[in-house]
Amino acid sequence: MTDTPTPAPEADVQDFADMSAALTGFLSSVLKPALDPAVLARTYYEFALKHGDAGVMSQLMTAYRAIKTQAPQQIADTLLETATPDPTKLSQTAYLAQSIVAMWYLGSWYPPGVLGGGGFAPVPLQVISSAAYTRGLVWRVMQSHPMGSSHFDFGYWSLVPKPLSTFGVNTGNGGGQ
Repeated sequence: MTDTPTPAPEADVQDFADMSAALTGFLSSVLKPALDPAVLARTYYEFALKHGDAGVMSQLMTAYRAIKTQAPQQIADTLLETATPDPTKLSQTAYLAQSIVAMWYLGSWYPPGVLGGGGFAPVPLQVISSAAYTRGLVWRVMQSHPMGSSHFDFGYWSLVPKPLSTFGVNTGNGGGQ
């Protein structure tokens, strides 16, 4: 008999989605929709807990909860430590926040604090899932789709692109609440 891990509480997953909205600039309702067959917010939260440092994740979530009433851009700037003049001197929570942003955009896990070389990102630890890859936020920002997977109608490329707000990007106040 194998032990299955206890799923994360829904309130924690919602806080993670809300924090991720501030970090990514997307609406929380896009990251964690009411009807969500892919359950990416839960998948990402539990993946980060398992593959990151659970203690650092706890610190990051505590830091977010302490400032969650601020404007999304202020939340992102604080958690990502954008005011730090030397990016190699960030805290472990800021590195984890960077990995979470990459996870949402690219559907892959990049170990916190691991830097690439020559201007390139490091090799990801792993692609989280096919759903994570095909639903990565990068495709929404580019108003595109991964090769072989499209939710657009045939001939969409002949039309003028819609504004980013129709793809769930929070274009109103600089962040994603």
